[in-house]
Amino acid sequence: MARNGDRPNNPDVLLRAVRKIFGGACLACGTTRPRPEMAHIRNWPTIRLAAESKLEGLPDRFAHIAEQHRHGLFHHLGNVVPLCPNHHTLFDGNYPELDEHKVRALRDAALCRPDVLARVIDFIRDELSGRPNRCVHKDENGRREHTRATDLMALVVPLSWVQSGFRLGLDLGDPQVVVDCASGTQHHHVALDQAVVDTCVGHSRQCMKAAAA
Repeated sequence: MARNGDRPNNPDVLLRAVRKIFGGACLACGTTRPRPEMAHIRNWPTIRLAAESKLEGLPDRFAHIAEQHRHGLFHHLGNVVPLCPNHHTLFDGNYPELDEHKVRALRDAALCRPDVLARVIDFIRDELSGRPNRCVHKDENGRREHTRATDLMALVVPLSWVQSGFRLGLDLGDPQVVVDCASGTQHHHVALDQAVVDTCVGHSRQCMKAAAA
């Protein structure tokens, strides 16, 4: 992470998620070559100023929490879109051809498409199964105990997108989804039309057997 208020580097996992969900094409012109870049709807100075005003007076010992808060606001799926280098430059340069209002409109229009929302659902499934190399837990010898972990906070925005799609009446399949964690230690029951995730211990087979008993 960046220090002293510097703009944080773009996480590779977020860039891959943007390309996966929106299909790897520029939202403004549809080009896939050159490969679209990840553009932030609200820029870093705006995010930093807004976050610091809310966190003003926080003791120094909580500075790392404030930093994580700022970076979380900046680097999340609701604040990024794929734009080709040309449109990215226009947007960052505050040209009237592509302002924040127009970029948000492009993103919202894409999120009304069943194919895009189907990829959002795939993203939700992948996240719930456990993203590789995320877990930071270590054993007494300093080795990582697990290779995967689930971050439910990363799903707040994509779940709201899918919920909106169901409310629009789009055909997105069964809204009730069960996802097993890769570790096999737990599974998730997801109500996509309600943006709700419940977690159960053990593999989903055990849950289904108990329900049938």
